[in-house]
Amino acid sequence: MIPVAMDPTLLIDLIVLLSVGLALAMFGGGGAVILIPYLTRIAGYPLDEAVLLSLLTIGINTGIKTVRERHSIDWKAVISFSLLAFPTAALSGSYLAPVVPDPVRMTVFGGFTLTVAGLMLFPINQQAFSRKNPIALGISALLTGVICGLIGVGGGIFIAPTLSLFWKTPIKQAVKGSLAIVALQSAAALIGYAGRGVTVSATTLLTIFLIIATGMVLGKRLKAATSDRNLKSYFAFFLIGIGIWVLLR
Repeated sequence: MIPVAMDPTLLIDLIVLLSVGLALAMFGGGGAVILIPYLTRIAGYPLDEAVLLSLLTIGINTGIKTVRERHSIDWKAVISFSLLAFPTAALSGSYLAPVVPDPVRMTVFGGFTLTVAGLMLFPINQQAFSRKNPIALGISALLTGVICGLIGVGGGIFIAPTLSLFWKTPIKQAVKGSLAIVALQSAAALIGYAGRGVTVSATTLLTIFLIIATGMVLGKRLKAATSDRNLKSYFAFFLIGIGIWVLLR
């Protein structure tokens, strides 16, 4: 359980969980990529419990934010992306993940992350990114689904940049759309975990939820004070950091 008394690890727990909220609010994803490795490798949780904690805390927080901002979300893009990404993730998780070696899975994830970051910083064809491109958005949704199914996390960090690149959504609006997709995806995944009987401590769940919620409030304020252009650059560098970290693991 995440410690509640003064403890040498309390500050680290606080920083990590606040970072999860900051990443979600500013970039529309990346929370599970931070949270699940920390819960399993540092805090010592079994993988199923870590994933369930991630789904519940991130899913509820993003769900609340989605309900509050539902009128400013491009639901056409959200639904189009979800209809392609969700079933692909399910198929990838069921059939590809069991047969693809772990190093290959993580290499694919890291490589795709760096590719998305590169496209955000240096578009190869400026005209290709000057208008909506439903085909490119569909391909990106399928690739996101495949990668999400392969490693269990990571889909969220690709949604906002693909909406920005291929649907011409301003990056701040794309973040809102990404959070909506993450909320829907978390709700769908929760059904499977509930059916398998995986449980977590209510105290731990509430503690993690509240700290992530605080991080999201701080992240919302930072995002509001940042221009779209700068936020897009920050997002690209965030992806580069995630990609390099994954490839070096």
